[in-house]
Amino acid sequence: MKRAATAIAIVVLFVVAAVPLSAITTLALLPLWRYIEVRYGIESVGHSGPADWCFILLYTLWLLAGAVVLVIYVRHRRT
Repeated sequence: MKRAATAIAIVVLFVVAAVPLSAITTLALLPLWRYIEVRYGIESVGHSGPADWCFILLYTLWLLAGAVVLVIYVRHRRT
């Protein structure tokens, strides 16, 4: 039971930590979002910064990366 609680706590911590990490990464990639807007005509930068979909995309990518790391870690511990 303690292992399950620890695993859940780690997942929740990563999900929460991914929010500011995604915001920082989204702002750091502002030149990329501007390039995408100019090159492809996809609205990605507004008057107040990157569009919501930019943040959501990076948040999803961070969560996927965390899931991959977790799966690799679990598989490695079983062997």
